Amino acid sequence: MHLRSALSSGALHAPEDGTACFRDVAGLPHGARVVLGADSAGRCVFLEADRRCAVHRQLGLEALPPACRDFPRVVTLTPLGVSITLSHFCPTAASLLFAPVIPRDSGLPGPEGSAVDIVADPPSLPPSWPYEGLDARDALPPLLRPGVLMDWPSLERWERFAVAVLGDEGRSPEAALDLVTTSAEEARRWTPGDGPFAEFFERVLSSRGAPVEPGDEGSATPADPSGPGRRESLGVTWRLVADCVPHRELLPPAPVSIDEADDRWVAPSWPTLARPVRRWLAAKAFASWLALQGEGLRTAALGLRVALGSLRAEAARGCAEAGRALDADLLKEAIRRADRLLVHLADPEALARRLSRGESAGRRGCSGLVGHLE
Repeated sequence: MHLRSALSSGALHAPEDGTACFRDVAGLPHGARVVLGADSAGRCVFLEADRRCAVHRQLGLEALPPACRDFPRVVTLTPLGVSITLSHFCPTAASLLFAPVIPRDSGLPGPEGSAVDIVADPPSLPPSWPYEGLDARDALPPLLRPGVLMDWPSLERWERFAVAVLGDEGRSPEAALDLVTTSAEEARRWTPGDGPFAEFFERVLSSRGAPVEPGDEGSATPADPSGPGRRESLGVTWRLVADCVPHRELLPPAPVSIDEADDRWVAPSWPTLARPVRRWLAAKAFASWLALQGEGLRTAALGLRVALGSLRAEAARGCAEAGRALDADLLKEAIRRADRLLVHLADPEALARRLSRGESAGRRGCSGLVGHLE
């Protein structure tokens, strides 16, 4: 109503071409019924020629709709506090994944070490901000496996472990995911006979979380060099996520001959671009809605594998369209498209339900499960 009033009073200027400023959409969360309008190219009607937001510029930050105010933040609220990761559909957020590593003793400004860490109270995320997201502050802790709860400190420990493993410069994305998956499988076998869960969990994670030197992937389970997305068809993985998109008209066309495109254009260059891929996966392992909405740690680990498969499918699509091998620019655009699909188009609850079917797969774990979730 505030924006409608501002348009009526002239405090906010309507698009000159007469494009509708608002559009009714059914099925929005939290009882919302309207979204901002878009022009024929899909751009927000309030996006100005210099790519600034007219609402923000003319009315101030407080006037922004909640989705615009929070983007690209993805927020979870739990008894642990407010946890925030980013949607890398945002071009600036995607570019951060490609930032160089700065040696810790260099004295230069910039990210240190692996440039992947969980930071408490960063200045760019002030505590006074009215964060909105998945609110689990009054919910039970996440599940270890169906019917067995973890506790909130164990979720925090899991996130620190997963981020550290995925940020380790010495591991490929696939080897890092294998280690995360193996650890999840070991942890979910806990029974009361193993003693307190927190102590058991710490033993599992501590025994597997040591960093490795570049070129030596240590105790990680040997990975398929083509990556987990190649254990299943990339097209199957992409469609699994696409099936969870309620507004089908927003989906891009399904990838065609994507596995062949991956073999030709993506696989040869993939190892040289491991760093931004691992960073992207680490961002997905933190503040994950899937960890709270799914039915166990296997679901959380499987979500990371599906994310990587979706990214690789989008990378193959982009390379085929460009007619050239994967490079940093094509990977960045693939990351943006993958997060558009995973974060902004797919219904998170529907995706959590679909992936949670893997919790009943016995001791088979995550590898090879995607095809059984259709």
